[in-house]
Amino acid sequence: MTIILLFLSICNSQVYDYSLVDINTSSSTFGETISPGYFQGQVTLHYFGHQHWGTCTARAGNLDDLYQDLLDGGIDNVKIFAIGKSQYNNSNSNWTNGNSISVMVDPSPYTAWSNWGAGQRDLFFLDADGNYHTDFNITTWNYNLIYNTIMGLLPEDALAGDTNGDGILNVLDVVAMVN
Repeated sequence: MTIILLFLSICNSQVYDYSLVDINTSSSTFGETISPGYFQGQVTLHYFGHQHWGTCTARAGNLDDLYQDLLDGGIDNVKIFAIGKSQYNNSNSNWTNGNSISVMVDPSPYTAWSNWGAGQRDLFFLDADGNYHTDFNITTWNYNLIYNTIMGLLPEDALAGDTNGDGILNVLDVVAMVN
């Protein structure tokens, strides 16, 4: 029975990998070849969308806002990536202008999309060890669901200094440390 389960697990295992160049000049990894393993030890989010659609562009912006909120809260061990398709290269600026998240373009035949089983506006979460955790579609934006999913994946020590346990570093933590 164990051998059969192991065999089924191996046959049905999903490969959550890609190797794509970050095209966003405002990203800290601009020009670098990015893969999920590149950020080992960090929680990573991988957004798949079409650069020319208004909703997909809005979600890339929403994810960038969320990323900035995390950084402002002292959480710097989360990375967010947006992966578009080469057929929409003329619209790359929709995702790069004003955003600092990494933006990659999957060339035809869209191997990253197919390897991940991604659909338009799907968001995948990998834990700090690079293991798949969950994915869901973000056509309807739900900041709290995404934020809480991220917080659940962070290692226990990720928020050192968060003395009141609210998941963010803020003035309440400073007051608690001083007292």
